[in-house]
Amino acid sequence: EKKKMGLGVRILLGMVLGIIVGAILWAILGVDKANEIATAYIKPFGDIFVNLLKYIVVPLVLLSIMDGVISMGDIGKIGWKTVVYFLATTAIACIIGLVVANIFKGSFRVLEMAEDAAYEAKNANIVDTVKGIFPSNFIQPLLDSSMLQIIVIALFFGCGILVAGEKGKLAA
Repeated sequence: EKKKMGLGVRILLGMVLGIIVGAILWAILGVDKANEIATAYIKPFGDIFVNLLKYIVVPLVLLSIMDGVISMGDIGKIGWKTVVYFLATTAIACIIGLVVANIFKGSFRVLEMAEDAAYEAKNANIVDTVKGIFPSNFIQPLLDSSMLQIIVIALFFGCGILVAGEKGKLAA
């Protein structure tokens, strides 16, 4: 019986193989020509892969959180505590992110970006951030992949389905 290679091993093997092929191209053709080949022929596959990941993330997050809320059944004490706990930890994470971003504003750069890439630092405060978590419409956060707003939408829909109870179930 032949044992299949696990996904983690295949990913690691692909990374090692990519490094080896890149090093060979770099050694044979030089940096400029290797970068040109990688940009023209290899990068499109990476872009397609990332686009497909982005394509599946929004519905996956929306539906899995809705399913989690609905599977709680009756929104009793534990259900409401869970929702409040989730919202509180999300708010704390936002506050920590804002504080750290404001403390280290412009102090270091993780990656050097291309010259034509323009980044605007938005001066956000806690109130604006909390307001921004709640969407003004249903569609725009899905189009923008705004995960916090998608999570709030999923919580609202899941709670709405639970509150509807028997009336909200599909007739067979």
